[in-house]
Amino acid sequence: MKNGSIEDSALRSLFWKEEILQVMYWMHGEGMGSEIGLTQMLSFLNTSRENLEHHLHRVTEAGLLVTLEREGTTVYKLSETGKKEGGRQFAEAFQGMQKAGHGECGPDCEFCYGPDGVKLDNCVHNCASSSH
Repeated sequence: MKNGSIEDSALRSLFWKEEILQVMYWMHGEGMGSEIGLTQMLSFLNTSRENLEHHLHRVTEAGLLVTLEREGTTVYKLSETGKKEGGRQFAEAFQGMQKAGHGECGPDCEFCYGPDGVKLDNCVHNCASSSH
């Protein structure tokens, strides 16, 4: 969606709120800063500048972002509530990807080890014969 139109339906507004919070939470976690400009966000979000500006304004009005002026440019920062909401949404969205991959699981992996800590013969990661 790069044509400059504003996605303003209730569903799209919810989508963009979540996308903005998640990308800002991720960018902060990756060390890209806690004060993020619109141009920085645009490189991670598939939308138009106008649409992003519109939704940044709405998310700010909801109290999830704080705006600051830095060298004549508006930057956005997660409010305390925004940090909590962004972190929760990020964790939910990437929950399945945050588990260990094949060969990376440890003795607490419920799919490779039984409750007694003994390696299962029918390990779903097909690593029953390996020593990982």
